[in-house]
Amino acid sequence: MQQVGTGAEVARRASPSPAPQSVLKDPYPPGPHATRPRRPRKFRARALALIAFGIVAPLAFVGVARPLTSPAPALAEIERLIELAGFGLTQVSVTGHRYTLDSDIFDAIDLENAHTMLAFDTRAAQDRIERLPWVERASIERVLPDRLEVRIFERSPAAVWRRNGRTFLIDATGRVLAAIPPDAMLSLPRVAGEGAAAKAAGLHALLAEHPQAMTRVEVAERIGQRRWALRLTDGGSVQLPAYGEAQAIARWLRVAEARGPGAVEIDVRVEERTLVRAPEGSKAALELAARKVAGGP
Repeated sequence: MQQVGTGAEVARRASPSPAPQSVLKDPYPPGPHATRPRRPRKFRARALALIAFGIVAPLAFVGVARPLTSPAPALAEIERLIELAGFGLTQVSVTGHRYTLDSDIFDAIDLENAHTMLAFDTRAAQDRIERLPWVERASIERVLPDRLEVRIFERSPAAVWRRNGRTFLIDATGRVLAAIPPDAMLSLPRVAGEGAAAKAAGLHALLAEHPQAMTRVEVAERIGQRRWALRLTDGGSVQLPAYGEAQAIARWLRVAEARGPGAVEIDVRVEERTLVRAPEGSKAALELAARKVAGGP
């Protein structure tokens, strides 16, 4: 456990993440579940604080536990009494995250501005956490007298998106999760071009109906934010239409199966006809050019 913030004593605990970062070191050597020792409290102060807490605490837990809007001096005194009574916000446990840094989560919780359960705004903290790139949703539970339990539910990477010379990891909704090296996450489908991230899930759902097609596509490039051009692993390509993609994919596979192996460019944008041509510089194109020069068919 580590000490964060100033003023109130706040301990934090998080499950391991890829690169956890500490905010401040705890001056007290901790054990696995250690907290900082509390200062002795006088019985009279504790009794008064419990009375104050019994009056104001219900207000703190109405609805989504928004902070009070009382005049600052009165609220500060109430918070001081609550903290003396042992209801200060002293422990936070974070679990469920794998890709999100501990430090980013604790920064979003913003413990430095909430020293008691009364002052802590659950909804605002939850909204801040859910704005982090990897976080799909988060839950925050108050455990009296002094602890928060935060559960993180992260997004799953679905594809790699190349745009303007940079490479990003995206989820199924097209949300950018992180920038990555161009050769990272090679097992995921790859898309490119403006607007490709938002449309990738739809294309991959169509290709998933044809397993042999999924394995042949190296990169799906979005053209003019309207349609797809598929770059194949064998060097060929497929030009898909803006509409009727499912039928066009089926026609491409029928033509490819009839022709057999070999890199060709197949254009199935027009329903009435399918164009097949050898890519420039390919072996098939050179053989065709040689036959024409020789006067052959």
